[in-house]
Formats: sequence, C-alpha cells, structure tokens
Amino acid sequence: MKANRLFDKRVLVVRPLRRQDDFLLLLEKCSASVIHTPIMTIEPMLDCQQVKQQILAFDQFDIAIFVSVNAAEIGITWLDQYWPMLPTGMEYFALGGQTARVVGHYTQAVNYPTNQITSEGLLALSQLQNLDNKSVIIFRGGPGRETLKQALHSRGARVEYCDLYRRVVDQRQVEVTRQQLTEVDCLVVHSAELLEAIGPISGFSGAQKVRDLPLVVPSDRVAGIAKSLGYNSITVADSAMPESMYGALQKVF
Repeated sequence: MKANRLFDKRVLVVRPLRRQDDFLLLLEKCSASVIHTPIMTIEPMLDCQQVKQQILAFDQFDIAIFVSVNAAEIGITWLDQYWPMLPTGMEYFALGGQTARVVGHYTQAVNYPTNQITSEGLLALSQLQNLDNKSVIIFRGGPGRETLKQALHSRGARVEYCDLYRRVVDQRQVEVTRQQLTEVDCLVVHSAELLEAIGPISGFSGAQKVRDLPLVVPSDRVAGIAKSLGYNSITVADSAMPESMYGALQKVF
C-alpha cells in the first residue's frame, strides 16, 4: 500500500506522551489526521529508597535488562547520578531498537531482538540461554507479565525487578477517547494495558459502530484481548515498533 492511502484518515492514538514519538512522526509525514489522546501518564519514581538501594548495588549484577523506552530513560537518569563510570563486565539488553538506542547513549554494547520485539524474542537471544549463577536486574514500570522473569529464573539466574515508574490511567482522557471512537477511522493501541483501560465496547455509546472500527495492535496476545472486549476488525502488527505499527495501519486502508 502507498503511504498516501492514509491521507486525511482520522487515526486515534492513545499511548502516553513521549519526548519523541517516531510513530506519530510517521503518521504526520503521510498527512494522516492524527488524534493523540494519551489515556495514561508515566510517573517516575525519582525519590524512592528502594530504587536508590538497587542502583547503588548495580555492580552486583551481571545483566541489566530494560523493557521499555521509559524504563531506559528513567533508569539511565538514575545510573548516571550514581555511576558516572559503569561497572565492568555488565551485559546490557533492551526490548527493541528504540529502547536500545536510549541505553546506547550510556553504553555502546546493547543486545536486543530485531524480529520478535517481545519478551519471547528477547529470551531467544543466545546470550540469555545459560544463566547459571548470573544475577539479572530488570528495569521496568511496575507489575506486568512475569514471562521474562520466570524464564530467566528457570535458566539458572537470580532475577530482581527495579520498578522505576508508575503507569496511571487518566479517566478523563479515557472518557474523551470513548467519545472519539465513533468519530475516527482507526484506533491504534500499543499495549494490552491501554486497551483494557478503554474498557469493553458493550458499555459504549454507539457500540455497534465501535465494534467494527479498525483496530491496530502489536501482537496476537493483545489481539486476543481486543476480541474479548468486543472488537471485530483487528489488524496485528509484527511488533510495537513504529515501522511495524505503521505498516499494519497501511493495510487497514
């Protein structure tokens, strides 16, 4: 599909604000009519004793994993404060190229999956297969899927989470989004958490129209959740990376 198929299409995006959102930039370049309604905010834990203790003990770990751009940005802020010179022997991993680029500003050697941008893709990397007696710290934004930790533990690693921020649902923005769903040509949702925050379609005004609204999601797992919430027209991207979501969106029109 040509990029101009998106010309003037009303595309609703609901993920949190970013310093630079490459996905929104792609949409703007093809002259889509972008409606960005962030239904969730990111609240960094900048004065947390638990995080401080983990950062001070950073040299006790063998592997550091950053699971999101936010985790990388906030984690690097912490590390830069207490570790102007990195401890030697540490291996760094990131979930996707965007996150890897942020971590790469702090250390040049960052391992990340290039195809399957998921926990499963990260776990497929050769460097994470034999982890006997290794200590791993996972930088993230609070409770989520346990797939990564459980798999690393089963491979012999001691695993610890470092929760760097909270994701807070903005209910006023959620209400705005629900009203917008009957006025747009497509909804783009980057995570299951965002989709669940919008809620089941059955309670919406204009529910039947929303059921048939094209929805773009980053994985089969999120697509399954979308189906359970009542969406009928779902397009699944290869990953949550900007190019993948953009490519999936082009298929809609």
